[in-house]
Amino acid sequence: MTVANGPGGAQAGSGSGQDPQGAPRRGGPPSWFFLVGATGVVIAVLLLVLQGLGIGVRVGAPAATLAPVGDAAGRTHAQVVAALERVSFQVREPQSPYRPGEGPSVVDVPRRTLQVVLPSDPAGGFVVIYELPTNGEADRVGREFLTYLASGAGAIGYPRDTRFVLQRLGPTLVFFPWSAEANPDPRLAEMAAALEAIGTKVMP
Repeated sequence: MTVANGPGGAQAGSGSGQDPQGAPRRGGPPSWFFLVGATGVVIAVLLLVLQGLGIGVRVGAPAATLAPVGDAAGRTHAQVVAALERVSFQVREPQSPYRPGEGPSVVDVPRRTLQVVLPSDPAGGFVVIYELPTNGEADRVGREFLTYLASGAGAIGYPRDTRFVLQRLGPTLVFFPWSAEANPDPRLAEMAAALEAIGTKVMP
C-alpha cells in the first residue's frame, strides 16, 4: 500500500531505496577497507624484495627447508674452533638466530654457525660454515658469493668498510664479515687472521 505525499502525488514506501533525507544508500565496504588492503600488499612486496637481496643481518634463523649439514661441516667446525682457541678466543654455540646478508648462490646452502665471545659486541662474532656437495662446487659458489658481496645489492647489507673472510676447506666455505667502523675492537683483526689460516682463500 502506498500513500500520496502532497499535491504532486509523489509516493513513499518501504521499497523506495532511499533514506528519509532522500539520498540513495551506498552499498559495499567503506573506502578505508581498500586502503588497508593495498598497504598490506605493498609491505609484503617490499619484504620479499629485501629478502631476495639478502639485506640485513641477524634477521632470523636459516630456513627450515635447508638440508642438515654432514660430516664435512663438522670437521671444518672442529678446525675453526681449534684455530680460534689457539689465539685465546672463546667459542660457543650461537645465543641468538643469525643469518648474514647473502646472495642467491648460498641462500639455500646447508650451514653451521658458531659464535665467538666478544665483550665489545656480545651480539656479534658469528662465523658461518657452508657445506657444498664437492670441492669444485664450493669453489664455484664461493666465487659467486664474493661477486655478490662486491655488488651494490650485496654491499648494501654491510657497513662500507666491511671486510670479508671467505675460505674454502674441502667442500665447505668459512665466512666471517667484520667492520672496524662498526666495532673498533682490535681483536676482530686477530680473529680474521686466525680464520684466514684455515684452508684456501676464495678468489674472485
